[in-house]
Amino acid sequence: MTSPTPNSPTPKNGNNDFRAIVIHIAITVVFGLGLLIVAHASAESLQNALFVVAPVVVLIGALAMLVRTYRVWKAGGRWQLWQGGSWFLLVFFIVMLFNSAPVLFESNTE
Repeated sequence: MTSPTPNSPTPKNGNNDFRAIVIHIAITVVFGLGLLIVAHASAESLQNALFVVAPVVVLIGALAMLVRTYRVWKAGGRWQLWQGGSWFLLVFFIVMLFNSAPVLFESNTE
């Protein structure tokens, strides 16, 4: 079996594109949700910071996946899979952003 040339449509990592995408998404989602869980169990000042950081972490994961999409596209690989994962993470970012926004804007008049 020969190794793929730089311009061949064969992925660089064999057929592990789907596996790499799932791992990237899983790590990003678990890390983002983990921050939200820690935020719910922490003091108010730290809680506000973590509610801001959690969606930002997911956004960084989505942007990293978009960069990976571009690199796979330039190499002639299966970039469509990476773009689909990027869209999933971008939608997940929007959902996390809108779920954490009410906590940040609620009035604390107690």
